[in-house]
Amino acid sequence: MLQLLTLALAATTAFATPTPERRDSVVTLTSEQIAPWKNLAYYASAAYCASSKIKSWSCGTACKNLATPQTVYATGGDNAQTPYWYVLNNGSAIIVSVCGTNALSYASIAVDMDYTPTAPDSTYFPNLSGAKLHHGFYSAFTRIAPGVATGVQSGLDAGITDVIVIGHSLGGAIGHQLATYLQQKFTSATVYGRLFASPRVGNQAWADYVDSTLGTRAQHIVNYNDAVPQSPSQAMGFQQSSNEIWIANAAGTKYIACPGQENKACQDSLAAATGTSVHLGPYAGVTISGCYY
Repeated sequence: MLQLLTLALAATTAFATPTPERRDSVVTLTSEQIAPWKNLAYYASAAYCASSKIKSWSCGTACKNLATPQTVYATGGDNAQTPYWYVLNNGSAIIVSVCGTNALSYASIAVDMDYTPTAPDSTYFPNLSGAKLHHGFYSAFTRIAPGVATGVQSGLDAGITDVIVIGHSLGGAIGHQLATYLQQKFTSATVYGRLFASPRVGNQAWADYVDSTLGTRAQHIVNYNDAVPQSPSQAMGFQQSSNEIWIANAAGTKYIACPGQENKACQDSLAAATGTSVHLGPYAGVTISGCYY
């Protein structure tokens, strides 16, 4: 398997070194730049599986398409109030992945619906002023962060210094927080965020904090007219951080890199983003399917 870290770095350069084809500071990605998202999507899909499936690496299609990890450092979550998550060493990077909402669990849905703006604890996010986060997303993050940090520390102790945080939907919202937190906590590490279909997490101050902490190492991919990345709304005071990757057509054949926050040439250009069928993908040819297939 091509090393995931190399792929992650290649994706980052889409923002740092644009390809010649541009439109209003938006960059059309090549097939080589899109390719990294394939294995990332499999890691996101695997997070929908219970701990036992991750530890035995029997997570359906995702596990069949990824190399067996060298070490699974930690797993957790109850797939209800707290999403499933795992931390592993794939040989080139520490992978942290968090699953999305369990539509069959009222407790999981309640996490999404808890919009109350909440000031985060400086223990997790030092030197952050004026930020307000979606309470449900933040609370889920606080339940996951200690276990994830312990797993990441194990990977760092083993000599791995690169961390890639992955998540889909609710997992993307938590992933934004985890990547930012881990970079602050482990300053010798290089942390990347690769998030799928993430809703907005917090206000302008939060989005700016993510950008200042991670820069172009944090990217979130949006599939055409998926409704989830447009919620909670900007009218409610929420703001996406920078570096959207937008799948810009219904056919899923055009991917563009969108510098800055809420780029008006990307998903924000649509009159309405109300899609539901595109939420699970495909992303670089992979549909988020968890353990079902």
